[in-house]
Amino acid sequence: IQGGRAPLDLDGLLSFARLLCRVIDFKSAFTATHSSGVAATSVALSSALGFSPGDQKLMEIAAFLHDLGKLAIPSEILEKPGALTEDERAVMRTHVYYTYEILQPVPALDLITSWGTLHQERLSGSGYPFAFTAEALPLGARVMAVADVFTAITEDRPYRPGMSKEDALGVLFAMADEDELDKNVVAVLAERFDEINRVRAAAQNAAAVAYDAFHRTLQEQGAA
Repeated sequence: IQGGRAPLDLDGLLSFARLLCRVIDFKSAFTATHSSGVAATSVALSSALGFSPGDQKLMEIAAFLHDLGKLAIPSEILEKPGALTEDERAVMRTHVYYTYEILQPVPALDLITSWGTLHQERLSGSGYPFAFTAEALPLGARVMAVADVFTAITEDRPYRPGMSKEDALGVLFAMADEDELDKNVVAVLAERFDEINRVRAAAQNAAAVAYDAFHRTLQEQGAA
């Protein structure tokens, strides 16, 4: 990938995406470790599904960037502990389109863009922002969708604990039955649930340590 005057290889792009992930997630305590969890889950799932090592790196990059558009969402919506109003939900949903608008102009990122920005689409056509149906959703996007839902329901957030294994699998299988998530991807996750959940939790715990250190530094600088 050629960026400006200096070429950026896949490992360099991965490092840059990881940095952007911190910028995205650290905007709110409610989402401080989410993208790290999605990235770890996506890599584990794509590995189990036979993705090549190179494609697993692309999946990780896509996951780090999948919520890039949340930088445009007001913090009061991101950090609202209760249910969002209809208008607030509409604003929240725009984050996926903003991600698409940011990444789409770069042709070299086409695969990353399609995998990362379609994570809220559903096989039935009930998702957003484009209401794509199964035919338009590549396997990478299907993996990302499962990883995003899995991480969202199993991670602890300031206003509620993550779901148990039984409850999380109930949600995932119900969504698969409703033709929202890919049944095969959900089945792979269910088969390896404990392993993938450990990977997710470890990645999010590491991100939480980084988040706490970041805020301590800000407080120390503010007190200086």
